[in-house]
Amino acid sequence: MDNNNESKAERFVRLAEPRVNRACKAISMIGHLAASSYEYTEKQVEAMFGAMQEELNAQKAKFTKVTDRKFRF
Repeated sequence: MDNNNESKAERFVRLAEPRVNRACKAISMIGHLAASSYEYTEKQVEAMFGAMQEELNAQKAKFTKVTDRKFRF
C-alpha cells in the first residue's frame, strides 16, 4: 500500500500493532526475573510494577478526550 494514500486510521493500526507487541514482549521478559536464579525484595517488585503502572497511566491519559476544562474543586 502506498503510504501517501494511507488513512489516519490505517496508519494508527499499522504503527500500533508492532509497538504494542514489542511492549508486551518486554513486559513478558520482566516476568523472567521472578525465576529462582534471582533474589529480589517485595519493595523492589512493588517499585518496578509501580513505575510501569505510572507510565501506562500517563500514556493512557493521552487518549482521553478532555471536554470540560472548567475549574472545579
